[in-house]
Amino acid sequence: TICEYFGKHLTPDQARALVAEQAAEIHGKDPTNLEEKAISLIGRPLYEAFVRGYTAKQWQTDPTELPPGIISRLPVRYTFNNRFFNDTYEGLPVDGYTAWLNRMAQHPNIDVRLDTDWFDVHSDVPAEVPVVYTGPLDRYFDHAEGELGWRTLDFEQEVLETGDFQGTPVMNYADLAVPYTRIHEFRHFHPERDYRTDKTVIFREYSRFAQRGDEPYYPINTAEDRAKLERYRELARKETANRNVLFGGRLGTYKYLDMHMAIGSALSMYDNKIAPYFTENQSLDDPSTSQQDGW
Repeated sequence: TICEYFGKHLTPDQARALVAEQAAEIHGKDPTNLEEKAISLIGRPLYEAFVRGYTAKQWQTDPTELPPGIISRLPVRYTFNNRFFNDTYEGLPVDGYTAWLNRMAQHPNIDVRLDTDWFDVHSDVPAEVPVVYTGPLDRYFDHAEGELGWRTLDFEQEVLETGDFQGTPVMNYADLAVPYTRIHEFRHFHPERDYRTDKTVIFREYSRFAQRGDEPYYPINTAEDRAKLERYRELARKETANRNVLFGGRLGTYKYLDMHMAIGSALSMYDNKIAPYFTENQSLDDPSTSQQDGW
């Protein structure tokens, strides 16, 4: 990307030197927000070209008000390795996530209830049964400490008369003149499958502030949100101690978790809290385990 953007071939050392020069305004500072962190990582020109516009559409929040951790998720490399993640292995379930989740739920001890609002049935759960709540944290407490900021997504589907629209699963659009943030073409996630060659399905993704009744996708996590979050965490600790309720996932912990992080947090919560609760009579709020795995 660096070589293509600046129209020249750069060695790794030359690229590092160029970025250091273009990030000089942040030199010696500890970045406190997304903009400062992005500039420290890739310099001002690349930030303006690839990050600022996309961030404006994705968050509709001044980048100086967003936490640096959002941009820290993205790897910066001085090589021609263009993989998104640094993990040794990457993959998808062979039959997709729907089949994967369906098989996980196919157990006689698991009862799946669809079209059911947790708040309509929570009083039916026996007090001694642990509950893992993965919905919006503020909604659980009826917004007692104020509403947290959330982003939601709208998807626009289109069937096109071509076998391949963009040649990749996801294409981001950083230009502010384009109203959507990215286009998904899911057939490219599974190139081993046989798809029709005369048509393809794409989804345009639009980001906006979530209102009550919307399905939230991302915590915004401004300074005001973080102040509210501390108060909600204290309420959550009391709920764990008094009602055996644990809070997990991106919504329940108000953290921007990638899928592998959310899965890892769930497994850790089971190993450290839920299993010992049943096998060792350990309290769910035992201080020897980290409070709310994922926090």
